[in-house]
Order: sequence, then structure tokens, then C-alpha cells
Amino acid sequence: MTPRRLDPRLSPAPTAVENPLVDVRDMIVVHTAMLREFRLAPRAVARVPTGAHRAARRVDAHLQLMCDLLHHHHTGEDELLWPPLRALLTADDLARLEEAQAQHTDIDRALERVGRARQRWTTDVDDASRDLLITALDELLGLLVTHLDTEERELLPLAAAHLTPAQWAAVGAAGAASVPKSKMLLVFGMFAYEGDPDVLRTMLESAPPPARGIVPLLAPRIYARYARRLHGTPRP
Repeated sequence: MTPRRLDPRLSPAPTAVENPLVDVRDMIVVHTAMLREFRLAPRAVARVPTGAHRAARRVDAHLQLMCDLLHHHHTGEDELLWPPLRALLTADDLARLEEAQAQHTDIDRALERVGRARQRWTTDVDDASRDLLITALDELLGLLVTHLDTEERELLPLAAAHLTPAQWAAVGAAGAASVPKSKMLLVFGMFAYEGDPDVLRTMLESAPPPARGIVPLLAPRIYARYARRLHGTPRP
């Protein structure tokens, strides 16, 4: 798959500039991975045969992981990103921020609907529960596409211009802390599948030196095996 093109407003400015932009491109890497996995999710559900409870549980575990990642991602923004940014915005920019926050509320409700549909599907594993879950996932994806586009076009350039590196790093640290240790290599593999290699290296800068060497080698392999089991191909 072709990596998404980054908005030039999100690229860090040269160090000679008096007020360089904060590098927020790691958010694009995270968004790209989440969008891909939520786009693929309905197909993963549809691949499970009626009555195949073990396969349904495997797909449901993936849905749980992705829903948790999305929830914690938005919680980090609500608690660590939007409050400091809000104080620095013009009235017009503040309206864009409030639009994004309202979208978070809509996505939370969609996640709740997906959760209820997942519970029914893993219990029944029949056509009706499968179709209900696919519909809920499609609705969530529609909201997510609109929301992430709003963030990337309207808000990330503002964050790059107004926040300090420490403020931005706190958002990333909170996101990393929310990932279970047993899933960290898998999740980084999801990021690496379409992520900009330069940005991926930056995302690992705070890791211990051995991890900076090992993670880029292991994580893509772990994701490829995972994708083969889930989607039927290592390159979904």
C-alpha cells in the first residue's frame, strides 16, 4: 500500500528558524494504522464462518485491541493535547477544536455500539449478529475518516505551531503507556507497515538502545504473521 502523503505544514522546520515547528508526524503514523485496521475489520468479521466460535474470538480480540487503542488515543488528546492548545487559539481555530471534540463524543457512542454488537456476535456467531457488527464497524469507520481528516487538516498544523516539544511528547508517552506490554511489538508493527521510516525512528528515540535496533526488525514480522491469521495475507 502507498503511504499517505504528509501535509507539509506538519514537517519540522529547519533548526535555523527562530520558532521551529514541533514534529507531529508521529500522529499521522498512528492515524494511518488505525484507519487501515478499521477499514479491514468488517472484512475480517465477514471471513469467519457461521458457528466458528474460535475464529470469532480471535477476530474479536483484534477488535478489542483496536477499539482500546482508539479510545486511549482520544483520551490522551482530550487530557493532554487540547487543553494547552485551547488557550492559544483564535476564535476561528477554537471552533475547529470544538468540532473535533464533538466528533470524539460521536465516536465514543459508535464504539459503544460496536461493543454491544461484538458481544452478540461472539455469543451467536450467526449471520444476523455478523451483519449487525459489520454495520456498526462501517458506521464507526465513517465517523473516524471524517474526524481524522479534520484533525490532520485543521488541528495538527496548529499543534505543530503552538505547542512545545515537551507538550507534544507527553501525548505520545501517554499513548505508548496505554498499550499492553504484550502487544507493543505488534502495535509498532502496525505502525511500521505504512509508516514513514524517518518518523518511526523518531518514535523509538526514547527507547533503550537495544530496543531501537531490535524493534524495527521484529515488529514488522510479528504484524505480518498476525495479519496472515486475521486477514488471510501478510500484506492486507
